[in-house]
Amino acid sequence: MAALPAGIAAVAVPTVLLGSLWGHVRRPGVLVAAVRAHGVVPAPLVRPVAALAVAAEAVAGGWAAAGLLTGRDDSLRMCLALAAVLLAAYALYGAHVVRTRPRAVPCGCGGDAATPMTGWVAARAGALAGLALAGAAWGPPAARSPAESLIVIAMGVVVAVLLWCLPLAMAQERERSPAR
Repeated sequence: MAALPAGIAAVAVPTVLLGSLWGHVRRPGVLVAAVRAHGVVPAPLVRPVAALAVAAEAVAGGWAAAGLLTGRDDSLRMCLALAAVLLAAYALYGAHVVRTRPRAVPCGCGGDAATPMTGWVAARAGALAGLALAGAAWGPPAARSPAESLIVIAMGVVVAVLLWCLPLAMAQERERSPAR
Protein backbone atom coordinates (compact mmCIF):
# COMPACT_ATOMS: atom_id res chain seq x y z
CA MET A 1 0.00 0.00 0.00
CA ALA A 2 2.90 2.37 0.71
CA ALA A 3 4.19 1.89 -2.84
CA LEU A 4 1.41 3.97 -4.37
CA PRO A 5 2.04 7.19 -2.35
CA ALA A 6 5.79 6.69 -2.83
CA GLY A 7 5.32 6.31 -6.57
CA ILE A 8 3.07 9.36 -6.69
CA ALA A 9 5.70 11.28 -4.70
CA ALA A 10 8.41 10.25 -7.15
CA VAL A 11 6.44 11.97 -9.91
CA ALA A 12 4.60 14.80 -8.13
CA VAL A 13 7.44 16.25 -6.05
CA PRO A 14 9.95 16.78 -8.89
CA THR A 15 7.14 17.98 -11.15
CA VAL A 16 6.16 20.69 -8.67
CA LEU A 17 9.76 21.67 -7.88
CA LEU A 18 10.75 21.89 -11.54
CA GLY A 19 7.53 23.74 -12.37
CA SER A 20 8.34 26.20 -9.62
CA LEU A 21 11.89 26.56 -10.93
CA TRP A 22 10.53 27.30 -14.40
CA GLY A 23 8.30 30.03 -12.97
CA HIS A 24 11.21 31.61 -11.09
CA VAL A 25 13.35 31.59 -14.24
CA ARG A 26 10.54 33.24 -16.23
CA ARG A 27 9.84 35.89 -13.56
CA PRO A 28 13.01 36.24 -11.48
CA GLY A 29 11.97 39.32 -9.48
CA VAL A 30 8.71 37.96 -8.13
CA LEU A 31 10.21 35.82 -5.37
CA VAL A 32 12.57 38.60 -4.26
CA ALA A 33 9.65 41.04 -4.01
CA ALA A 34 7.53 38.49 -2.14
CA VAL A 35 10.27 37.64 0.38
CA ARG A 36 10.79 41.37 0.93
CA ALA A 37 7.02 41.82 1.53
CA HIS A 38 6.97 38.92 3.99
CA GLY A 39 9.18 40.98 6.29
CA VAL A 40 10.89 37.93 7.82
CA VAL A 41 14.31 38.05 6.16
CA PRO A 42 16.59 41.06 6.80
CA ALA A 43 16.76 43.33 3.74
CA PRO A 44 20.41 42.61 2.83
CA LEU A 45 19.68 38.87 2.79
CA VAL A 46 16.47 38.91 0.70
CA ARG A 47 18.18 38.31 -2.66
CA PRO A 48 20.56 35.60 -1.39
CA VAL A 49 17.73 33.78 0.43
CA ALA A 50 15.53 33.90 -2.69
CA ALA A 51 18.44 32.65 -4.83
CA LEU A 52 19.15 29.87 -2.33
CA ALA A 53 15.50 28.76 -2.40
CA VAL A 54 15.50 28.63 -6.21
CA ALA A 55 18.81 26.74 -6.24
CA ALA A 56 17.49 24.24 -3.67
CA GLU A 57 14.41 23.63 -5.83
CA ALA A 58 16.64 23.15 -8.88
CA VAL A 59 18.87 20.63 -7.12
CA ALA A 60 16.06 18.69 -5.44
CA GLY A 61 13.75 18.70 -8.47
CA GLY A 62 16.46 17.99 -11.03
CA TRP A 63 18.10 15.29 -8.96
CA ALA A 64 14.76 13.59 -8.32
CA ALA A 65 13.78 13.73 -11.97
CA ALA A 66 17.17 12.31 -12.99
CA GLY A 67 16.85 9.52 -10.42
CA LEU A 68 13.36 8.72 -11.63
CA LEU A 69 14.25 8.73 -15.32
CA THR A 70 17.43 6.67 -14.89
CA GLY A 71 15.90 4.22 -12.41
CA ARG A 72 18.41 5.16 -9.71
CA ASP A 73 16.22 4.55 -6.68
CA ASP A 74 19.01 5.46 -4.24
CA SER A 75 19.43 8.90 -5.84
CA LEU A 76 15.70 9.39 -6.05
CA ARG A 77 15.16 8.51 -2.39
CA MET A 78 18.00 10.74 -1.20
CA CYS A 79 16.68 13.63 -3.24
CA LEU A 80 13.15 13.10 -1.98
CA ALA A 81 14.52 13.28 1.56
CA LEU A 82 16.18 16.59 0.67
CA ALA A 83 12.92 17.77 -0.89
CA ALA A 84 11.01 16.75 2.26
CA VAL A 85 13.28 18.95 4.38
CA LEU A 86 13.02 21.86 1.92
CA LEU A 87 9.23 21.60 1.67
CA ALA A 88 8.81 21.25 5.44
CA ALA A 89 10.86 24.45 5.81
CA TYR A 90 8.57 26.12 3.26
CA ALA A 91 5.51 24.96 5.23
CA LEU A 92 6.89 26.34 8.49
CA TYR A 93 7.95 29.59 6.82
CA GLY A 94 4.54 30.00 5.16
CA ALA A 95 2.71 29.33 8.42
CA HIS A 96 4.92 31.88 10.19
CA VAL A 97 4.28 34.54 7.53
CA VAL A 98 0.53 33.95 7.62
CA ARG A 99 0.48 34.14 11.41
CA THR A 100 2.64 37.26 11.72
CA ARG A 101 1.62 39.44 8.75
CA PRO A 102 -1.41 41.65 9.45
CA ARG A 103 -2.06 42.15 5.73
CA ALA A 104 -2.09 39.95 2.67
CA VAL A 105 1.30 39.48 1.05
CA PRO A 106 2.15 37.63 -2.17
CA CYS A 107 3.42 34.08 -1.98
CA GLY A 108 5.98 34.38 -4.76
CA CYS A 109 5.82 30.62 -5.24
CA GLY A 110 6.90 29.57 -8.69
CA GLY A 111 7.19 33.14 -9.91
CA ASP A 112 3.49 33.73 -9.23
CA ALA A 113 2.67 37.24 -8.05
CA ALA A 114 -1.10 36.62 -7.98
CA THR A 115 -1.30 34.00 -5.23
CA PRO A 116 -1.45 35.45 -1.72
CA MET A 117 0.45 33.81 1.13
CA THR A 118 -2.27 31.92 2.98
CA GLY A 119 -2.55 28.83 5.09
CA TRP A 120 -3.25 26.94 1.87
CA VAL A 121 0.28 27.71 0.67
CA ALA A 122 1.68 26.28 3.89
CA ALA A 123 -0.68 23.30 3.64
CA ARG A 124 0.45 22.60 0.07
CA ALA A 125 4.09 22.66 1.15
CA GLY A 126 3.27 20.39 4.09
CA ALA A 127 1.42 17.92 1.85
CA LEU A 128 4.32 17.87 -0.59
CA ALA A 129 6.77 17.38 2.31
CA GLY A 130 4.71 14.40 3.49
CA LEU A 131 4.65 12.94 -0.01
CA ALA A 132 8.39 13.46 -0.39
CA LEU A 133 8.97 11.77 2.96
CA ALA A 134 6.87 8.77 1.84
CA GLY A 135 8.88 8.59 -1.36
CA ALA A 136 12.16 8.77 0.54
CA ALA A 137 11.08 6.12 3.03
CA TRP A 138 9.63 3.55 0.64
CA GLY A 139 10.95 4.47 -2.78
CA PRO A 140 8.95 3.88 -5.93
CA PRO A 141 7.33 0.50 -6.46
CA ALA A 142 9.93 -1.97 -7.72
CA ALA A 143 8.31 -4.25 -10.30
CA ARG A 144 5.53 -2.59 -12.21
CA SER A 145 3.76 -3.47 -15.38
CA PRO A 146 3.54 -0.74 -18.03
CA ALA A 147 -0.11 -0.21 -17.10
CA GLU A 148 0.73 0.18 -13.40
CA SER A 149 3.56 2.59 -14.27
CA LEU A 150 1.20 4.66 -16.39
CA ILE A 151 -1.33 4.84 -13.55
CA VAL A 152 1.33 5.96 -11.05
CA ILE A 153 2.66 8.59 -13.47
CA ALA A 154 -0.84 9.88 -14.22
CA MET A 155 -1.73 10.04 -10.53
CA GLY A 156 1.55 11.83 -9.76
CA VAL A 157 0.86 14.45 -12.42
CA VAL A 158 -2.73 14.91 -11.22
CA VAL A 159 -1.60 15.33 -7.60
CA ALA A 160 1.08 17.81 -8.70
CA VAL A 161 -1.43 19.89 -10.66
CA LEU A 162 -4.02 19.82 -7.88
CA LEU A 163 -1.51 20.85 -5.22
CA TRP A 164 -0.04 23.54 -7.48
CA CYS A 165 -3.47 25.09 -8.13
CA LEU A 166 -4.88 24.71 -4.60
CA PRO A 167 -3.73 27.99 -2.96
CA LEU A 168 -4.82 30.27 -5.81
CA ALA A 169 -8.10 28.39 -6.24
CA MET A 170 -8.89 28.74 -2.54
CA ALA A 171 -7.97 32.45 -2.58
CA GLN A 172 -10.26 33.03 -5.56
CA GLU A 173 -13.06 31.07 -3.91
CA ARG A 174 -12.70 33.19 -0.76
CA GLU A 175 -13.00 36.38 -2.86
CA ARG A 176 -16.19 35.10 -4.49
CA SER A 177 -17.82 33.88 -1.30
CA PRO A 178 -20.05 36.32 0.57
CA ALA A 179 -18.70 37.57 3.89
CA ARG A 180 -19.82 35.45 6.80
